[in-house]
Amino acid sequence: MADKKLSPRQKMINLMYLVLTALLALNVSAEILNAFILIDKSIQKSTENVNVKNGEAYNVFIALQKENPKKVGDWYQRSMDLKAKSDEITNKMQELKVLLVTTADGPEGDVNKIQKKDDNNVPSQVMILEGKGEELKTLVDSYRDFVLGLIEEDERSDSNSLVRNVKTTLSTEDVESLSEPGKMLPWVESNFEHLPLIAVVALMSKMQNDIRNIESDMLSYMKGKIGETDFRFNKITAIVTAPVSYVRIGEEFIADVFIAAADTTQKLKVELIEGPGSIKVDTVTGRGIYTGPTGSPGTFTWKGNILLENPASGELTKYPFENTYQVVAPTFAVAAEKMNAFYIGVLNPVAVTATGKSVSATISGAGGTMTPTGAGKYNVKVTQRGNANITVVADGKTMGTVTFRCLPVPDPYATVGGSKGGVIAKQSLLAQNFVKAQLDNFVFDLDFPVTSFTVSATLGAFTEEYSTNGSQITQQQKNLISQLKPGNKVYFESIKCRAPDGTTRSLGSISFKIQ
Repeated sequence: MADKKLSPRQKMINLMYLVLTALLALNVSAEILNAFILIDKSIQKSTENVNVKNGEAYNVFIALQKENPKKVGDWYQRSMDLKAKSDEITNKMQELKVLLVTTADGPEGDVNKIQKKDDNNVPSQVMILEGKGEELKTLVDSYRDFVLGLIEEDERSDSNSLVRNVKTTLSTEDVESLSEPGKMLPWVESNFEHLPLIAVVALMSKMQNDIRNIESDMLSYMKGKIGETDFRFNKITAIVTAPVSYVRIGEEFIADVFIAAADTTQKLKVELIEGPGSIKVDTVTGRGIYTGPTGSPGTFTWKGNILLENPASGELTKYPFENTYQVVAPTFAVAAEKMNAFYIGVLNPVAVTATGKSVSATISGAGGTMTPTGAGKYNVKVTQRGNANITVVADGKTMGTVTFRCLPVPDPYATVGGSKGGVIAKQSLLAQNFVKAQLDNFVFDLDFPVTSFTVSATLGAFTEEYSTNGSQITQQQKNLISQLKPGNKVYFESIKCRAPDGTTRSLGSISFKIQ
């Protein structure tokens, strides 16, 4: 019976089933999550290197301020304002990373040892629903406007490469949806909605890296405005920056090599002494451009020297630099969000992710179709048993295929007044108007309309039965029930229903004994 108490063993089995269901729904590859960890560590290492260079640049401003406060004072104050603003926004980003991780992992959560790396609910909750993403967007917009305000007014046109770089790197404009070309997504949604926690943390690390690189570019710009050749520096340091320190196989890795305190009357000379790739000098920007190979995954280190002529002796002085970049294989994932299988005749929600700007997915087998429902989201419908294959393509390259089993929806059971049979008062049974089909403890909320059934009972020496189409108990069938006496039995037989896949299911029969 429906109200029968479950044994402790059955309760444990049911609990294990729920846990297994949850695990199967999390169809995200651990390799993908681990790749994001490597990416995040690499970005943090790059940020640490830039912080060291920026710290040395600020020391130069402090030394120049002491040597000539009248000439340097204004630019010194701007550099200190830049440091305060840069520290403020990167600290805020770090606070958000901690908030995301502790929300997911609890108060003891550690940004460097994230437990729930694949959690894709907390980023949306914190950054979108709780408004932290909009707060961050406001900070980025304010920082961008502040940095642009440090540039001389007559140099703020888009023809200035520094201005273009600031606007591009710190842009918070809407971006085009990858899954729906032509549809624009707000900056907050495109960066934080439906992404795993570890991916959002890596993205925040990348934003911190962007801030520090812009800070570095602005320090170089301001030192150039002072006229460094008027002063004697006690240290000149080579700096290497790159938009990213990881690339996919086949993509080009590019990094900038420049010096923190340069003599604008000299032409930059750069030499590569170790590592793959090649390096050349861009005469327009005055920076060295390194191009490294990306034909296979791995970690690659390259070293070289910036050659600067000593104004006093005319001799070339070498300033060494070293940098490391990673090449990672492209990754993708296809996750069935309800169960790790597709059910025939129902809409099975699926999430598709891949590394690339343009990502698409197609289905084959089991009579399957895919309908986009949002960024990386699809509804899959299959019509046959067997296997359905979903193939993911990113930037025109096939990433791989994931296979899912296709199964029919389980049979429901028949009820009258919510009961599957047993002892019942005649008036209670007469008060019921429909025979229904129910399916409990299933991941989909489905409807199984009853299409026909028969009511039969024995009166005296004769058995009477009345059949009907549909789910409603007819008046004729109720008249039969009204003639029953205590102890008599009535049967609801040949009950049939229509399943979501279009098939007709036979639900057998149920019986009631009149009280």
